[in-house]
Amino acid sequence: MPSGTNHLAELDGLGGIAILLVCIFHFGFVLGSSSSPFAHKLQNVLWLGWAGVDLFFALSGFLITGILLDSLDSTSYFRTFYIRRALRIFPLCFAFLAVMLGLMHHIL
Repeated sequence: MPSGTNHLAELDGLGGIAILLVCIFHFGFVLGSSSSPFAHKLQNVLWLGWAGVDLFFALSGFLITGILLDSLDSTSYFRTFYIRRALRIFPLCFAFLAVMLGLMHHIL
């Protein structure tokens, strides 16, 4: 959220739950190779973790809409919004690419 707006700590917890659900969902794939009946039943429960992705997207949409509504009075609110998103996402993207290229160079 932009500086100066109220921070909702509850949404941080909800985002953590969403991430945990996605991790639980992916753990179900590890159990997929097991032939145990218990593992099969547990896998059926773990498949419910897919809801974490939906929860995360809903939460992101809510927060992004709030950011846009808070800056609606500004004359260049879309430009400011996209510049802030780019400054947040691109450094991580480029760092990831640099690490992957470095690993590929090391392996090959």
